[in-house]
Amino acid sequence: MTFSVQWTTIYGVVSIAQSTALGAYRQAERATQLGMRNVRIRFPDGNLVKLEDFRHPFDDAQSPDQG
Repeated sequence: MTFSVQWTTIYGVVSIAQSTALGAYRQAERATQLGMRNVRIRFPDGNLVKLEDFRHPFDDAQSPDQG
């Protein structure tokens, strides 16, 4: 299963393959921190999502249980 992280530059679209969802999330975070625009993650099934939409499951997993 391969995920890919892509963003837009003045030269075109950059895409980097990642073997795990967590790897894709981390790569997308790095790209965002470097100021890249239109950072998106492509799922193995071809769906393309914004980093903001992909982030929520990881935010929930990293936050302490409030129950």
